[in-house]
Amino acid sequence: MHTLAIIVPYRDREEQLNIFTDRVKTYLNNRGIRHHILVVEQCDDKPFNRGKLLNIGFKYAVRKRCDYVVFHDVDKIPISIDYSYADYPIHLATNDIPFKEYFGGVTLFPVQDFQKINGFSNNYWGWG
Repeated sequence: MHTLAIIVPYRDREEQLNIFTDRVKTYLNNRGIRHHILVVEQCDDKPFNRGKLLNIGFKYAVRKRCDYVVFHDVDKIPISIDYSYADYPIHLATNDIPFKEYFGGVTLFPVQDFQKINGFSNNYWGWG
């Protein structure tokens, strides 16, 4: 059985985080998906660095021997998402997005694939 790590970049959204973790835990438990939820918080006053937080979370996921990860924004709550293991990257947040070409918000990667691309850039500050 595969193990999933949900990696959540976070800062100053406690109410959203509480709702997110409660709903995602229930959602995954009801579907029998073995998982860890890893919340990676930025605690300084610098602009938000989403990529760096996700890279840090990924290192923890590898230490926990997860087979795949989902990089998950805290404001995206699952209604009908398949968090099952896949052999290739998948964009999971596809409903009601106003962009034709978009890959973000909720994305799944097998650990090996994310290692091949050497993670996200740490040079972009902000949510982009």
